[in-house]
Amino acid sequence: MNKTKQKKPLSTYTGSEATLTAVKEAIKSHPQLGPKYLAGFSPYHSAMTHAAWERQGYAVIKGSKAIKSYTFIEATDEDGNEKKMIRRNVNLFHSSQVQKITKQTV
Repeated sequence: MNKTKQKKPLSTYTGSEATLTAVKEAIKSHPQLGPKYLAGFSPYHSAMTHAAWERQGYAVIKGSKAIKSYTFIEATDEDGNEKKMIRRNVNLFHSSQVQKITKQTV
């Protein structure tokens, strides 16, 4: 029998412990999710931006409320010298808030 293992979508999470803690806290207090969604939570597969889900063939279910989080982006000046970290807010969606895009979905 030839079973193909379906690959899980992969996020751009880079391993920041502060970001992981912030996202977990946001999920805990989220009106549509809550603490029960932390049990199988993986920052690499469970939460991504709307655009990231779409790139991987998923659509956010209408009416889903985003998980509010943030990330830091390294920025340099025009000469490419001075580096500083800029905080950017991001809206994430949990894997339970998306569905695989199929011909019927479109």
